[in-house]
Amino acid sequence: METRNLILEGRVGDLDVRFELGEGVHVAGRAAGCDVLLSESSISRRHAEIEVRGGRARLRDLGSHNGTQINGKPVDGAAGDGWQQLEPGDRLTLGRAALTVGGKQDSRALMTFVGDRPSTGVAITWHEIAGRDRGERLAPRGGGKRAELFTVLAEAGSLLVSPGAPEDLFEPILDLVDAAMAPERALIVLLDENDGEPQVRASRVRGGGAADNIMLSRTVIERVLGERVSFLIEDAQRDAALQAQMSIISQGLHTAMAAPLFDNQSVIGLLYADSADTADRYTTDELKAFTLLANCIAVALTHARYHAMEAEKQRLDAELGAARRIMATLLPAEAPAVGGWELLTHLESCTEVGGDLYDVFPLPDGRLAVVIGDVAGKGLGAALLVSSLLPLLRGLAGTIADPSDLVHRLNAVLFAATEPIRYATLFVGLLDPATGELAYVNAGHNPPYVVRGDGAADALAGTGLPVALLDDGVWGAGAVSLAPGDLLALYTDGIPEAWNADDEDYGDERLRDLLASLRGRPAGEVRDAVLADVKAFVGEAPTSDDVTLVLLRRLA
Repeated sequence: METRNLILEGRVGDLDVRFELGEGVHVAGRAAGCDVLLSESSISRRHAEIEVRGGRARLRDLGSHNGTQINGKPVDGAAGDGWQQLEPGDRLTLGRAALTVGGKQDSRALMTFVGDRPSTGVAITWHEIAGRDRGERLAPRGGGKRAELFTVLAEAGSLLVSPGAPEDLFEPILDLVDAAMAPERALIVLLDENDGEPQVRASRVRGGGAADNIMLSRTVIERVLGERVSFLIEDAQRDAALQAQMSIISQGLHTAMAAPLFDNQSVIGLLYADSADTADRYTTDELKAFTLLANCIAVALTHARYHAMEAEKQRLDAELGAARRIMATLLPAEAPAVGGWELLTHLESCTEVGGDLYDVFPLPDGRLAVVIGDVAGKGLGAALLVSSLLPLLRGLAGTIADPSDLVHRLNAVLFAATEPIRYATLFVGLLDPATGELAYVNAGHNPPYVVRGDGAADALAGTGLPVALLDDGVWGAGAVSLAPGDLLALYTDGIPEAWNADDEDYGDERLRDLLASLRGRPAGEVRDAVLADVKAFVGEAPTSDDVTLVLLRRLA
């Protein structure tokens, strides 16, 4: 082995564990006296032995019920003396527990839960501490210097409430604990925001260096975190219950304290300190002061977390503002004037930055490009795709005459440059204003309606998949002729999928019928009538999507 001690780390049930084993023979199992204590029902009380000698390690099974494996191969305790060599990277399986042999020591401080036997240590509830009379001072024992210092630190805890990320407070917090206690080891343990498991976030060891794996009773940890109970081990060597936990005693632990990091609303972790010095013996008064210090620290950490969240929100708001300004430059404020035609555009975003897009611009051959689309998702990710799609489309449209070739080329470029979850539905029409002929591709977008002078409404159905969804695809081209008086209405799903308080959607049929009833009306009146009807239908229900409308009406 490359290192003096053997490191085993892995997962037992839903708990991450780590053990560091020195010279000698170590028993692994779920019995209270095991050196490698694995609290899992599939593991025998004395499951296996691990021997570490001269930088080398080996293992043998002790007749376990569910067996032991090294790298998937069973360890046969009956063959020879049963010992098998261990190498860095080997994967050990004991019952359902999986451990890996580490090749180097880790600088992180870790904590392992061991045993559930009750200890005779002192436990004090938060109520006992917070409920003391306001004028009462903590009574020192002996000279009382340490208890008095903790009192001062508790009263000065507000100094910890300063701007910055929680991580910025870890070292100042450990400085305070070190100055007050001069502990052998000190830990800041915080509950993980995702799974709620306690994780060591910072540690301090007297004289520097890496903290060993700190082994504590599961019962103690659960009481500290779940019941807001502070716990004191006055003398581990004389605690009869702890004598059964040889893994604790082997650390040389003499006295220790653990207090909940309670921010006056919830417990966010715990503060721990211990000492192996036989001259040290933490007292109940010191535990009270330690608990008050932990309370101040928890408040500071929570405030720092809120400050970091607010700073992140301000950063995102600034980015969204920049994205909104960029989008404003990409989307035309109004459609160009074209003789014989009435053109109108409207976009109403439900968020700071939406995923709807549109464009209307002339082409070198005299035709007019009419585009509407909807990017999957909202926010900055959608805005990035919009900011890529629109300039690219404008650049390609000037050189590619066929709309299906245009969309095919657009898809090839976007797919290579876009993350897999991003794609866009898109309608691209190339209109000849002189004849009213419209060649188009509908890449998975809502079918636009062509409303005829007689009130008939034709839907321009899809001719292919959305763009940037697959690396290759086939997009057919459609064609339609717009006669004088006809109206082309393009829209996004924010209209037909608008929901009211009764969970009813506006629907395509209602939009089609409304457009048909507005035949022959100016484009501005059509826009106003559609938006007003959608608003009346939705009522007080919140807006859930962008609303975009593009209208082209050929004048009679």
